[in-house]
Amino acid sequence: MRVQEEYLRDLRERAERALTKKAPLGPDVDLSQFYVCSPREPVEDLREIEERLKEAALYAGVELEGERAATYLQVDRSAVYERVQKAFEGKLEIMSSREALARYPELLEYWWGLVPVDADKYTAFAELCPTEGYFIRVFSNVKIEVPLQACLLVSEVARVQSVHNIVILEDGAEVNLITGCASVRGAESGVHIGVSEFYIGDNARLTFTMVHNWGESFHVRPRTVAKLGKNAFFSSTYVLLKPLASIQAFPQVLLEGEGAQATFQNIVFAKGSSYIDLGSTLLLKNKGCRGSSISRVCAMDEAQVFARGRLIAFHDDVQAHLECKGILFSEKAQIVSIPELEVHGAPKARLSHEAAVGPFEEEAVNYLRARGLKREEALSLLTQGFLNLDLPGLPKALRRYIEEIIRVTSRDVL
Repeated sequence: MRVQEEYLRDLRERAERALTKKAPLGPDVDLSQFYVCSPREPVEDLREIEERLKEAALYAGVELEGERAATYLQVDRSAVYERVQKAFEGKLEIMSSREALARYPELLEYWWGLVPVDADKYTAFAELCPTEGYFIRVFSNVKIEVPLQACLLVSEVARVQSVHNIVILEDGAEVNLITGCASVRGAESGVHIGVSEFYIGDNARLTFTMVHNWGESFHVRPRTVAKLGKNAFFSSTYVLLKPLASIQAFPQVLLEGEGAQATFQNIVFAKGSSYIDLGSTLLLKNKGCRGSSISRVCAMDEAQVFARGRLIAFHDDVQAHLECKGILFSEKAQIVSIPELEVHGAPKARLSHEAAVGPFEEEAVNYLRARGLKREEALSLLTQGFLNLDLPGLPKALRRYIEEIIRVTSRDVL
């Protein structure tokens, strides 16, 4: 017990020293201008959830009344609903991270085990002013085909939601996790800080999909690290199709086990005056590690997008690829692709990158116009095709939802 108390005290002291530490990337946010979210009462049945909350969840890719292996719903600072379907009891756990720490003190070895608590002011704030977050554990050799889902909603104006999520897949586990993060209609301003730590065991597979749908004055600061064991697989898909004030995220994956594989896919439609700084880092540390990071970005109005990618090789037998393709729909919009390739003592490692930014080719537009489409219709159709990435392992329901959002969003180019 004393060791645990000392560990928590050390975390708090480190966080206090970092509370004014600006992040190296993205615009700085004055957190003192926002209040911490208010508490909410839990519910026993999802039918008790307000319609406006269900609507916000749906637009973030979460079906609260759909069939899911497990569901975690947080509104503002409180976990209001946590449930594992009866068929999956004993195979997985889902609950608030604070409840998990209270129930399993040994989880402290995972708590801030990957993301440094003093990385910047946002990680520090998440420790000093926590507002829950989810804990998910899938037990050894459990393979679940029905998706799990976690939803984080903000229903109040000018609030900070600072969550700390822990996901553990024990050896041989397989699961599909869908997360939706959104502000409820009427709550257009605020800050969301999301610290997420993923521990993926040997031969485990996690397909992770995150859909964001924030208000136009929201600032979002995810801080994510994943650690992969031998022959582990991690696929992360991020979807952002609505304007917001700013987001800055640069998740890392530590491919530590032999044969580990990781893929990142970002689908972004930047509008308004959104400031979007997204990327990923893959550290390929062992024999047979493979990785890729692919971004598709559309930008219009005065939106700014920085698409980053960093590949770091530490072994000869590794391979990874970066790809960023962007389409500009206005003269004031901006897309900047920033690839970084590093090799440390591994001259045979194979790292590559590809980037292209510009408008649609007029030949493609004219081809569609020659077949009876108006120019606006041609641009809309090309946008849909451009943003529709092949997303392996994505649930059909979520795929249909994303395709519909892309179809509707592409009308904005008209």
